[in-house]
Amino acid sequence: MLTTDPMSRGYPTLADILAWLEERGLELVSENNTNHVADFYQMIWGLLNAFEAFAALGVYFASSTTFNVRGGHYCWDTTEKEYTSGSPVDPTDNDTTYIWMANDNTIGSGIDGDGWPGTDHIKLAEIDVDADGVITAIRDLRGKTFLRFVPTV
Repeated sequence: MLTTDPMSRGYPTLADILAWLEERGLELVSENNTNHVADFYQMIWGLLNAFEAFAALGVYFASSTTFNVRGGHYCWDTTEKEYTSGSPVDPTDNDTTYIWMANDNTIGSGIDGDGWPGTDHIKLAEIDVDADGVITAIRDLRGKTFLRFVPTV
């Protein structure tokens, strides 16, 4: 149970939060609305639309035992490319899997014993898989690699 007022942690006032969201075109579910489900989906769409550029090439759980990579636009050096998501991948059990974008616009993956490829690539994520094949963690590496990626070609 909280022993301190959560608002004492430095949150803006509710009016400031609502104004900030409105400035960014984000709406919340309205109160006393009989069509709250549509409002909810519109709110989710607004949030995802605002962050869509940052979602590209994100590795996610397609199921508890498979991963996939979100499609979207990205730059390879000075060339804009678009990746279209493929089928989910079942990684190796009881290992760490490395996931990367290759220069031919394909996703590659390999286990930690093999390491990252020796060719130009963009590191996307590392995932841990337990002995039963269940993915237990995804470590997103895009922030580290997008900010400094320059091919050697």
